[in-house]
Amino acid sequence: VARVCATGARTAVGRIGADLAATTEPPSALQEGSRRLVRNLGIGAVVLATAQVLLGWWWNGRPLLESLLSGIALAMAILPEEIPVILTVFLALGAWRIAHQKVLTRRVTAVEALGAITVLAVDKTGTLTLNRMAVAELATPEQHFRPEGASHLPEEFHRLAEFAMLATPGDPFDPMEKAIQHFGHQWLEGTEHVHDGREPEFEYALSGEILAMTRVFASDEPDVHLLATKGAPEAVADLCHLDAARLDAIRRQVEAMAKRGLRVLGVARGRWRGSAPSTDQPPPWPTSQHDFDFDFLGLVALADPPRPEVPAALAECRRAGVRVVMMTGDHPATARAIAQQVGLSDRPEVITGAELEALDDAALAKRLRHVDLCARLKPQHKLRLVQLLRASGEVVAMTGDGVNDAPALKAADVGIAMGERGTDVAREAAALVLLDDSFARIVAAIRQGRRIDDNVRKATRFVFAVHVPIIALALVPTLLHWPVLLLPVHIVLLQLLIDPTCAVVLEADPEDSGCMERPPRPVSDSPFAIGPLAFSVFQGLGVAAVLLGGQAWLASQGWSSAQSRTVVFCTLVLCVMLLTLANRDLSRPALLGVTSPNPWLWRMAAAMGLLLAAVLGMAWLRNLMGMALPGAAGLWVAAGLLALCMVWLELVRLAHLHLVQPRPPRP
Repeated sequence: VARVCATGARTAVGRIGADLAATTEPPSALQEGSRRLVRNLGIGAVVLATAQVLLGWWWNGRPLLESLLSGIALAMAILPEEIPVILTVFLALGAWRIAHQKVLTRRVTAVEALGAITVLAVDKTGTLTLNRMAVAELATPEQHFRPEGASHLPEEFHRLAEFAMLATPGDPFDPMEKAIQHFGHQWLEGTEHVHDGREPEFEYALSGEILAMTRVFASDEPDVHLLATKGAPEAVADLCHLDAARLDAIRRQVEAMAKRGLRVLGVARGRWRGSAPSTDQPPPWPTSQHDFDFDFLGLVALADPPRPEVPAALAECRRAGVRVVMMTGDHPATARAIAQQVGLSDRPEVITGAELEALDDAALAKRLRHVDLCARLKPQHKLRLVQLLRASGEVVAMTGDGVNDAPALKAADVGIAMGERGTDVAREAAALVLLDDSFARIVAAIRQGRRIDDNVRKATRFVFAVHVPIIALALVPTLLHWPVLLLPVHIVLLQLLIDPTCAVVLEADPEDSGCMERPPRPVSDSPFAIGPLAFSVFQGLGVAAVLLGGQAWLASQGWSSAQSRTVVFCTLVLCVMLLTLANRDLSRPALLGVTSPNPWLWRMAAAMGLLLAAVLGMAWLRNLMGMALPGAAGLWVAAGLLALCMVWLELVRLAHLHLVQPRPPRP
C-alpha cells in the first residue's frame, strides 16, 4: 500500500530535475574568444583583400586576374583557419590522453577548464578514503568495545549490534551498512540476536529534516511493533528525547570517536502499539519518526582508512596553487581528523550545514576564504557553496556520486562523478567520470589539462607569428609597386606545413616539468588576449621586415623576380620551423628546443625538407610557382636572412621575459 504525497516537479526527484534544468552551461572562454577573433579577422580579410584587388588593378595597373589572385592570396594569409583546428584537435586528443589516466571525458569543454581549476571541492568518503568501512568501536553509556584483539563480543553490546543490524537492510549496497551486517554476523553468530530474512513492515527513510532511518518490524504481540533506528548521533538522540546531561555525555563520546577519524552512528530501539483497522490492512503509521518513543542503545563507530595516494596528490595540489575544500555530510570532528591524516588543511575551523543556513551569501563567501572543511552538509548546501565559489571568481571542480549531487556537479566548472559507486544521474550531470574513483586521477587530469592549455597557447602564438610575414609578403609588394611575391599556390603549400605543425607537432609537446609548480592561470588569461597576440605579432613583424628587406636588397642587386621569390620563399619555409622552435619554450633560445623530446618534430622537419626539394628539384613545379634554382649565392643569402630572423626572435623572447612578470602564488 502506497500513499502519494507529491507528483512531478513537487517530488524530491522533481526538485533535483528543476535544479538541473535551471543550471545552464555557458560557452567556454576559448569558444567565445575564438569566435570573436575569427569573426573580426574574417571581416578584416574581406576588406583588405578587396582593397588589394582595387589597388593592384587601379593603382598599379596590373591585369585584373593577377590582382584577383593577389587579393585571394592576401585573404588566405589573413584568415586563421588553424584556430578551429587547434581547438577541435587539441581538446579531442586531450580527452583521449586523459582517458589513459582512467578519467572519462563527457564534455570536451571540461578539458579546457582543467588547466584553470583553482578550487577542488571533494567528498570525504570514497574520494579521500577507500570507502571500505569496518566497525572499529562500539560504545554504550557505560562501556566501550574494540574488535581488534578481542575474542568475543561482551553481552552488554549484543543488543546494540542486534538493532544496528535490524536498522540496516539485509543485503545492503552502502559500504557502511555492509560493514554493520558483516560485524553482526561475525560477532553474533549462533545467538538469538541475528534475524536474517526478517522483513520490515514499514520504513522511514533518511531525510533532510531527520538524519536517521527507522525500520518497523512485527513482534510476538499482535498490536506491538518493534522499531530499529540508526543515523547521525545527534538526530537519534533527539528522537530519544534525552535530558541535557545524557545528551552532553553522548556528545563527548561522539567527539572523542570523531577526533580519531571514525564515522559515528547512533542506534536506538523502540516499541509502538498500533492496530490495523482490519486484518488485511496495515495500521496507520505515524507521519514522522518523532511520533515514536525510542531508547538510546549506543554508538557504532566505523573506520574508513584514507587512500594511500591521497597525501602525495594533495601536496601536489598545494604546489600547483589548487585549493582543496572538503564537503561532507560527516561529523565536523571526523572531517577534521581525516583532513589532518591526509594533509588536506592545517586550518582547524569547520563550517557546518546549520551555520551555512544562518549566513547570507556575502557573509558565507567571506567565511569560505578562511575555511577548508565543510561538514554535516545537505545536497542543497553543496550547490550553494559551488555557486558562491564561482561567483567569487574561482574555477571550481567538484566530486560527487549521488542523485542529490547532480545539481552541484552540473553547476561546477568541472563536475567529476565517481564511476564505480556513482549513480547514473551523477554521471550524466558531470563533465568527467573517474573510472576507479581515485583522487590521484583528478590530480593527473589537472596536470594533463595544464599541458593541453600550454600547448594551445604555443600553437596560437605560432599561428599568429607565422601569418604576419605571409600577410606582409602578400600586401606590401602591392603598396610599393613591387612584383607579386606570393601567389595562392605558395600559400597553399605553406598551409600544408603550418596546419600539421600547429595541430600535430605542438599538440604532442610533452608537459612542462614545472607545470604543477605554478599557480593556475587566471580565467581572463586567454590565448587570444592582446598580450599573447602582441608577442606573436612582434615575432612575425621582425621576420616580415627581414624577408622584405632581403627582397629589396636582391632587387637592387639585379636579381630576377623568380630568383628573389625563390630565396624569400625558401627562407619563409625555414622560418616556419624556426617559429615552431621559438614558441615551444619561451624560457630558452629557439635552437635549444630541438633537444626537447617530441616524436613529430623531426618528422615535420623532414617534411619541410622534402617540400623544398620537390619545389626546387621538379622543373614543372618550379615553373608553376614562378621560381628558379637559387644557386650557391641564393642559398647563402637565405642562410643569412634566416640568421637575422633567429636573432630577432631571440631579442623578442628576452624582452618578453623581462617585461612579463611571473604570476604570484595563490595564498
